[in-house]
Amino acid sequence: MSDEDNEKTEEPSPEKRRKAREEGNIARSKDSGPIAATIAVLLALSAFGGAAYHSYVAFAEACFGALERAGPEAVFAKLTLALPLLATLTIPVAGAAALGAILIGLAEVGLQMNWSLLEPKWNRLDPIAKLPKIFAPSQAAVMTVLTLLRVAAVVLVATKIISSEFDTLSRLPQMTIEQGTKVVLTVITRIALWATGVLAILSALDYGHSWWKREQSLKMSRQEVKEEHHQQEGDPRMKGRQRQRAREMLRRGIVAQVKTSDVIVANPTHVAVALRYRPEEGAPVVTAKGVDDIAQHIKKVAKEHGVPVVESVQLARALNAQVRVGRPIPLEFFQAVAEVLAYVYRLKRRGLRA
Repeated sequence: MSDEDNEKTEEPSPEKRRKAREEGNIARSKDSGPIAATIAVLLALSAFGGAAYHSYVAFAEACFGALERAGPEAVFAKLTLALPLLATLTIPVAGAAALGAILIGLAEVGLQMNWSLLEPKWNRLDPIAKLPKIFAPSQAAVMTVLTLLRVAAVVLVATKIISSEFDTLSRLPQMTIEQGTKVVLTVITRIALWATGVLAILSALDYGHSWWKREQSLKMSRQEVKEEHHQQEGDPRMKGRQRQRAREMLRRGIVAQVKTSDVIVANPTHVAVALRYRPEEGAPVVTAKGVDDIAQHIKKVAKEHGVPVVESVQLARALNAQVRVGRPIPLEFFQAVAEVLAYVYRLKRRGLRA
């Protein structure tokens, strides 16, 4: 076996991609969940901004207003009243965050349950086995760069916005609780929007890197391609899937062809041949044919679309055996097919169906 046969130069096969997906090997960004959750929260707050703002103000007044009164009992009473307000604020926000994380997870992974990941395997818990992967030079460099970029982006955005609002923030002690709450919420929202936008760009870069790494890891050598091909040839399940796929493709094509046909020539159960006649084509053309279950499917589609079915055992068998789909019928079938078409046209003129 040559070294070229062992070099992973071939694109991964559909079967290898399917197995990798079942094992949980998918491209994804580590930040996609938190970012989607943050975006969902911001959208929820923008949709219910008025109600959320008043709830925040009421919560702030309940908390900080108690501090102006002496005595622990007054403080405790106010904070107790504030707890329901906290719940009304927290539950919708948490729900929006959870929904955002779930949706991005479905977008990346889809509705696929991988129960094999729940099986206890020591190699998943062994930290020593994971060290080479975690501290691989290329992996460590990418992780370090992305982490530094995330931190720098958030710090830069926060510093920029706080600097632009510094004069307003410096006057917070002179403001009422309602005014101060509005200012703080405005600043926090601006920081969240800008930081989320920047982090979303970095997350897209992270996803691209993850996708590229996965594609490289799934590449196959020529020898692996040959071995998989031999395995599939001998795998009854794979053969069954291929036959099922072929039947489905055939059935989809039959529907389109039968709809344009003029007549179906069939024997009672086993054979059906669809024919179309257009004067410009010169001779009738076989548009679809099949035996057994395919024949039954052809007749079913014909019935659904009002195409007449004429029983002629010998003609159906001969056309099925001698004429390929898409080809005009040979000269020796002209007389028999002409009689069938004439019969169908007479029925149509009478407003009947075969």
